[in-house]
Amino acid sequence: MFNSKIIFNLIFILSIVSISFALYLQYFLDYMPCKLCVYQRIPYYLIIFVGFVNFFIKRYFSYFYLIFILLIIIELLTSGYHSLTTIGIIEYSGCESASLPSDITELKNALLSNSLIVECSNANLKYFGIPLSFYNFLFSLFFLLLIILDAYKKKIKKIK
Repeated sequence: MFNSKIIFNLIFILSIVSISFALYLQYFLDYMPCKLCVYQRIPYYLIIFVGFVNFFIKRYFSYFYLIFILLIIIELLTSGYHSLTTIGIIEYSGCESASLPSDITELKNALLSNSLIVECSNANLKYFGIPLSFYNFLFSLFFLLLIILDAYKKKIKKIK
């Protein structure tokens, strides 16, 4: 099945893809992230950084792998909280961001209609009716389960 190095590289590559997609949505399609969306990106940035460091310093792989596990757990908790906020189970008043239009007329109309604020409970981007934060949660859960399965497989091998 999968071993630790394959899981490590898969998490690293999919983190790059996830961040690239988020930045594409923000800067090219003008979907402004809320505060929790931005917080969710932090573990990804750290995973990418640690992944790059691992390419140059391979002898500390086990430490980097533990850091990945910690970052995946942080990502799971953050995206879980964000998902609960998005569907309205938890209220988080700080979950909003502002998007400023480039045209002065659009800015005036947006200010008058109060449409600049993006809140978690009104997630502006869903795929198949599911908010992106929930996909993030599933991504983190999948990799955490994969890591646990790999550790369990190694423990069974040691016992035999």
